[in-house]
Order: sequence, then structure tokens, then C-alpha cells
Amino acid sequence: MKKVILSLYFLALSVGIIYAEKVNYFFDNSIQFDPKIPSPEQFLGYEIGSRITPHHDINAYLEELARLSDRAQIFEIGRTHEGRKLKILTVSDPSNLAKLDAYKQERTKVRKAETPETPLILFLGYSVHGNETSGAEASLLSSYYLVAAQNDFVKKQLTDGIYFIDPVRNPDGQERFAEWVESNRSINFINTHPSDREHSEGWPRGRGNHYWFDLNRDWVNIVHPESQARVTFYQDWLPHVQVDHHEMGANSSFFFEPTDPNGNESRFVPKSTYKLNAEFGNYYAKALDKIGSFYYSKEEYDNKNPNFGSTYPDYNGGVGILFEQGSSRGIQQNSDNGPLTFAHTLRNQLVTSIVTINAANNNRKALFDLQKEFFTVDKGSTKSYIIGDSYDQSRLYKFINLLLAHHLDVFENNQDVTINGNKFEKGKSYIIPVGQPNSALVQIIFDDKKDYTDASKLGYGAGFNVAYSTGLAYELTNTPAKGAKVETVREVAVKPFQQSDYAYLVDFRDSKVQQFLFRLLEKDLIVKTSSRPFSANTAQGVINFTYGTLLIPVSNQNVSSSELYGILKTVSEKERVNVIPVETGYSVKGADLGSSSFNRIRKPTVLLVTGGFVSSNEAGEVWHLFDQKLRYPIVRVEQESFGRISLSSFNRIVFAGGSYNSLDARSQEALKNWINSGGVLITIGSASSWAINSKLIETPVAVAPQPTGRRQGQDSARVEASAALQRGGSGGGRVPTSVFETKINLNSPLAYGLTREILAVPRESAPSLPATGNVVATYTDSPLLNGYADEAALRRFKTSASVRTSGSIILFGDNPLFRGIWDGTERTFVNAILFGDRVGRSFGRFNN
Repeated sequence: MKKVILSLYFLALSVGIIYAEKVNYFFDNSIQFDPKIPSPEQFLGYEIGSRITPHHDINAYLEELARLSDRAQIFEIGRTHEGRKLKILTVSDPSNLAKLDAYKQERTKVRKAETPETPLILFLGYSVHGNETSGAEASLLSSYYLVAAQNDFVKKQLTDGIYFIDPVRNPDGQERFAEWVESNRSINFINTHPSDREHSEGWPRGRGNHYWFDLNRDWVNIVHPESQARVTFYQDWLPHVQVDHHEMGANSSFFFEPTDPNGNESRFVPKSTYKLNAEFGNYYAKALDKIGSFYYSKEEYDNKNPNFGSTYPDYNGGVGILFEQGSSRGIQQNSDNGPLTFAHTLRNQLVTSIVTINAANNNRKALFDLQKEFFTVDKGSTKSYIIGDSYDQSRLYKFINLLLAHHLDVFENNQDVTINGNKFEKGKSYIIPVGQPNSALVQIIFDDKKDYTDASKLGYGAGFNVAYSTGLAYELTNTPAKGAKVETVREVAVKPFQQSDYAYLVDFRDSKVQQFLFRLLEKDLIVKTSSRPFSANTAQGVINFTYGTLLIPVSNQNVSSSELYGILKTVSEKERVNVIPVETGYSVKGADLGSSSFNRIRKPTVLLVTGGFVSSNEAGEVWHLFDQKLRYPIVRVEQESFGRISLSSFNRIVFAGGSYNSLDARSQEALKNWINSGGVLITIGSASSWAINSKLIETPVAVAPQPTGRRQGQDSARVEASAALQRGGSGGGRVPTSVFETKINLNSPLAYGLTREILAVPRESAPSLPATGNVVATYTDSPLLNGYADEAALRRFKTSASVRTSGSIILFGDNPLFRGIWDGTERTFVNAILFGDRVGRSFGRFNN
């Protein structure tokens, strides 16, 4: 088929301010549109490019298209945290739409390396970063074009393909940004100065979702409902191509793939994927040349991280394509390249969207062949990963569910196995073969590569291993005897228990026990925790209990014995936790239940500092933990208001990563007095460095370099991260996001519930906590597990701690809540909330 490039009308920007653009700025005048279908301008009542269209109006327009046209159907695939509908507009020939269910079933052949008899499948995704709205605005015009254009060229593309349009991948953030621009733009003139409020969002900005998370780091992690719904939809259809429309700094032009091939291509992805990236790039160049837009490619940007929307398809047999448009961050602003209008930015996004459809149709055979190649199983592969835990089944099941969500093959382990000292019990561990249809995704999830040598290509991260985030033991081994294939993971089995008139015990090693404990503290029940191992007589016989075991006495509670039993029964069933009644406090071995080794757990009252120069990502991770996982209330206070509130209402304060230099002397003095009165301060990352430098802790510290030229709390674009890494030089202590090995003191209250001394942690910079004083976790001699660290950084690891305490201050050098997925380190943070008032006391020698 002769390659046809969609002819778009070239209109040079006139001198002066361009406030709004007519439809013929976006489309060739020769294209005839169905008059029964309203254009976005006709439906919305304003010219596209003159305002930021909020998500609810975008949905309304797409619903109108589906109502009026037999070319379109609209589906809701989920809801955001704030309840906004995630809508997908499906556009194709009516004959294809009538067979969608059959085509969806036919697509299951892809995983069998068979060629399904379906049209081409494209997934067009826009604005996963809510304040990068040129993509969302372009989705209106892309939808209008496909639904209303009357030429034969479009009609043939509709016959040959099914196009899923995902107009706003982050509705909560996009609405936040739209409201900001609308409420801050001038009515009678355009303010083009980059520093004007219109172009400078207030904290937390619209980039993240409701909890301020970056959803373009969540495709594999699937922490959030937006990602969960989208991955389910993706796996149902396995599209041939997915595009991901983004924005970058105003002084940049337009980027399209291919990325820099040197160091930015995954060894797990077929080379044919990247060849298609290059082929599509030729189409984009010609189309952008035609309208006079400047662009670049073959530079920067990560093409390996499977958590990106432009890269996840590469690990699923498709072609993922990244677009980055220089952002007007409002209606228009001045840039190094002259006036940059919103209309110009969304036109580039529109052009590349439409040209993607053309390029895909012209490379139809190559795209079908790629999927067949990708899903062909290597019959010679005999390796498997085995992962398990004898005590924390909740954490294990969560990870297995993640694998199943990505349609990976998982099998039961039917025999006890010990590998490299790690025991994997029958029924408490699982087998994941490397040789399976989606071997690439399995291998990147368990990747242990740590010999990346070109650090300049790793500005966005080098450690992609999700398995390490669980904190569970796993090994690569020759395939053991597999049990049944896992289709759904069962819940933790909760055993019935009898009422006791003396006490109840709960093993703290399953991670769900933390939620269970918060439910009891909410009811103001007396709960104690053991600081020593012991053995107790129970109805099940003698049971050995370890550090952190919960003791719930029956006496002196604010409820009767029968009421307490009812509460424990209800909460244990809901949280899937086993409760063990005991009738005596006399232990078979170790401390008796009335010993001072059992300490009462005080109900936490938590203050989280937000705003100002605090990282919105890291503050959001804390908020998300409490709101979604622990379901426990906290108070969030703006950094600028910190000095005006009474701290006496709280017994825990959390400083997430960021800068706290704006806290004046009076605020710092109030904080010191609060700590001296028994309050527990918990700091994360750069906040830990601040705590030391501000003399809250009298210990010198080598502080990791902080970004310059931006507010500390702002999220750097990926391109800026790459540039900063390249500037670092050989002695800069460079660490793109990577995974490191620590050794944790299991006697510490921060480690309660953990059973392994080795704990993997994520890092985004060289370490900065000296390994002096009360060290809870330190890096091992060879700490790098996955990713990259230069020699200067590795030298610093030898004298650094990952977690340490000083009196009532708990310092995390690494982020224990990284992206909401690091369940292993998350336990230590929650323990800091629960047992923070105990960590300043002696908890045994740390054995290095």
C-alpha cells in the first residue's frame, strides 16, 4: 500500500499574541466533516486552545460522539480515587464495533503465539501527568477526526483498525490543573511571562493523581485504581501500538521515539520492536516538517523501565511510543523559541496521534509478526523463579496477584526446597517459569542486572526489579516440580478461635497484622507488644512467639470480655488475621505475659508536613499509606503553617523528603521542645539530612547534593534528571534509582514482624546518613542488587546507614514507601509510627 501522510494545513504563527485558533489551524480545509457531528468548539462553546478543557467536559464530548455516531462506542473501565469515570472511546467501522466481544476473545490467541483474525488494535493515551494537558486537549480533536471525517482514507483506516482513545489518564490531576489555570489566567489579556501564576502551579500541582503519585511509574506496580483499570483493559486487548503523550519544559520543542539506542534498549525486548520505533519516527518527522514544527529524537529518555506507559507495551508484545511536547503550562508563554501557544502544543500532539494510525496501518504485517515473535515460548528454558514466605502470606499473595494481573504464569510449589539458605515451603511458595509466553516481563520484574556502565543513560532509574520490593526471599533455579497453575490467589485462612477470659496473642509476622492493630487502637483497646521471644501454652499446643507479638489482655479494657471477643472476631475476619486465645500468663519459655517485656502500644496521633518545599510524591506516599492501606486518620499541615499550630496534639510528626529550611528558628525550637517532651519525629531521605544539619541531632553528615534551579519539592522532568546525572562527573556519587542490600537488626522495634536480616531498599542518590549511634539498618559490603552506582557512591555506602535513630528521632536515609510498592521497607516505617517511642531504648546489639 502506498504510504500516505495525512496532509495538514500549514499556518505559520503570526507576529504577536495568538489567543485562539480556528479548526482549520488543526485540519486541512479539504477534509469534509459530518455536519451532524459537532466539533469540540461547537460542543464546548469556545475555540480549542483558548482554555484548558476539564476532564468532565472531555468525557461529555466523547459521550456525545458515541451517542451521535455509529463509528463510536464509549466504555467506563474504572473510577479514580476521587470517583471520576475512566472512559475509553472506541472508534472503528460499525461492522467492527458489532463484533467487539468476539474480537476480544480472538485476541487471547496472541499469548499462544497465534495470529488472531482481528483488525489492528491501537491504544491512544493522553496526559497521564495531569498538568501536561496538550495531550488531553488533542484527544478531543483526534476523536472528532476519526468519528466525523468523511474521506475514503479515514473510512479505510476505520475498517482496518480499532482505536481506543484514553483521553485523560489522570483525571484527578488534570482537573486540578485546569482549575488552577482557569482561576489564575487573566481575562482581558494573555500573560506570557513564565513566572506568572498561570504558569507556576501551587503545591502539589496537577502532575500526580489524588495522592500526588506519578501514574507514569505505576504500570507494573498497579498501586492505584487508574492503573489497575488500565492494565486490565490493556491485557484484555494486547494492542499492537500504544502512544503516550507528555509534555516537557517550555524551551524544548517536540520529542518522538526512537530514544537514544545506546544504553536505552532493554535486552529482554525484541530488536524488531525498536526497528518499528525508528520506522514510525520517519512518519512523525515528515508530518511535523509539513506543518513547520521543530522536533528531535534519538536522544534522552528511558526505554527500559516497564512502569512507563510508553515502555510497558514493549514488554507485552506491542510497540510503545513516547511523545514529549514543550509545554505552555497555560494558554501561552514566552520561550527561548518565541511565543509558545497552547494551540500549537496540542496541534503537534494531534498530528502525531493521527500519523501513528497511518504508520501502524502501513506496518500492519510487521506488528502482527512482532506479537507472534514476542509470545513464542523458548522451549529450551528450564529456569524458574521461586518465591515464598513461611509467615507473611499476605505479602506473598499480594505479589502473586500482581503477577496474575499481568497475565503471567504462576504455579504452586508442591515440595519443600532450600536454595542458598532460603527455605521455600510447600503451600507457602510459588514458581514462576522464565520460559513462558511473556518471558520478557518476568525477567524485568526479577531483573538483578547491576553492571550498567553508561550512567548518562540512566537518569530515570536503573533498578526495575519489583520482586525486591516485596522483601520476600526468592531464587532463580532449575525448574522444580510444578504444582497446579494458579488462577486466583486464596486469602489467608482465618481459623476460628474461642473466647478467653485471660488474654489473646497475635503473631506479628504477617503484614496484615499492622492493619489489625490500628483497628484495635482506634477502639482505645489496651494492646501490648513483646520485646522478647517467648513460648506459650495454647489450645493448639505450645507455640513459639517472636519479637513484636501482640498481647491483648481481657482485664482492664473499656469493654466486657464478651464484647472484646466480638471485636477481635470481627476485626480478625475482616483483616484476615489469626488470633490465639490463652488462659494463663505463665509462659513455657521466656517472659511471662505480665513481664515488663510487654509494652503498651500508645495510639498514634500523626502530623504530616506538606506543601512548600516538601516533595509532593513522598508526602503523597505517606498520605496514601494511612488513608488507603492502614485506613487511619492523620493531620496534614502546610509547611508555612507549621510554626502556628500546637504540636502537643500529636505524638508523631513525619517529614517526608524535601527541604525544611523555611522553618524559622521559633518553629525549630518548638520542634525540639516537642521531641524532648516525648514526641517522635520521623524523617525520610533529604529530610533526614536536614534534621542533622539543623542540629536536631548532633552528628556530622555528608549531605547528598540537592537539585538546583527548582523548588526542592517539585518533581523534575525525566530529561532534567538525565542532564543532572550527566553533569555529576565521575566523582559525583551518582545513583539513578537502583536497589541496594541492607542488613537490619531484627531485635529493633522497627524490624518487628520481619524474619530476614537482609532487606532490599530503593535509592535515588548516594547515601547521606553516617553509620554512627543507634544504627537499625546498614548497607552490606556489596550492596548493589539491581541498577547502577558509581565508585564514589559505592565508597559512601561503606560508611553509611539506611536507618538510624537518635533518641526520639527516627531517620530513614532511603524512602521506605517508594511509589507505594515497597512492602518490605514499608513495614519498618509503620513500625516507626507504632513503636517509635521504644526505639530510643536498648534493643540488643547490632551484628555487622
